[in-house]
Amino acid sequence: MSSVVTTSAASEQQGVMYQPLNRDSELGAYGWHYLFQQLRNDGIDFGVLQWTQYGDEDFSAGQPWLRDSITVWQNYMPLWLGLHLEDDYFTEMSKGLAAQQTFFTTYLRKVNASVARWEAWRQQHSAQFLGWYIPLELSDAYFDTPAKRQQLATFLTQLRERIGTTPLAISVFMSATLPAAEFGAWLEDIQQLGYHVWLQDGVGTQALSAAQRADYFAALNCDVVMINEAFVQTSKQPFAARSASAEELAAATSTSCHRRIWFSLRYLPQAVGLLYLSDVTRQLPAP
Repeated sequence: MSSVVTTSAASEQQGVMYQPLNRDSELGAYGWHYLFQQLRNDGIDFGVLQWTQYGDEDFSAGQPWLRDSITVWQNYMPLWLGLHLEDDYFTEMSKGLAAQQTFFTTYLRKVNASVARWEAWRQQHSAQFLGWYIPLELSDAYFDTPAKRQQLATFLTQLRERIGTTPLAISVFMSATLPAAEFGAWLEDIQQLGYHVWLQDGVGTQALSAAQRADYFAALNCDVVMINEAFVQTSKQPFAARSASAEELAAATSTSCHRRIWFSLRYLPQAVGLLYLSDVTRQLPAP
């Protein structure tokens, strides 16, 4: 991957998202330093921690290995920090309007608590802090009606007000439920609420054809950041995937005006022998 990253680093910023697993605590300070140095040398400009808590798995509790590792990371590049994600998020979103409202009401409180736990770290490392990432993967399949999108907008507005002026980012994936033009307009609406919008390119999951993806990409403004999937999905239930080949990674650079975030660090060549794929099925929900 290094040649892919280095080639385009001069013209656009590139990031990488890290999805934590507790087994990564075994890597140790030297391993993290080595890994993050390789990323910086290969043209990665910023990092994204996908979440600090997933369901009951609180990576900031007990032995603070996650805090230690991202403290090392921010010595090499600035970071977005992901907040709390409930492990029933996808299930609740699929139930419709009422269930979504119930989820959002509870989630507002949990996000506030998550911010509070990490606020001291944020202040201490503010020079290398880019903002909070809200790890709710939005989809047009979940928000396929004006009523659902309006309810989501209300929630996002409330969340924006509670967190204040700190930059916020949120990600979206495509299901082709909304037409491409309507989908693009929806992402602009979210941007207008004060969010950086990151779109999963869908190359790894292969949920949409290449022609469908191209239609949706054409409807995006250039401020949408592309999350390039650095994997190829091999099973949907349970989720399983392999790392993309060098040729497949190179093909992911074809979207012209968008900055990119590679998903995820675990699948990249720089992580080989340092971070392992075998536990990803436990943490990574399939779209």
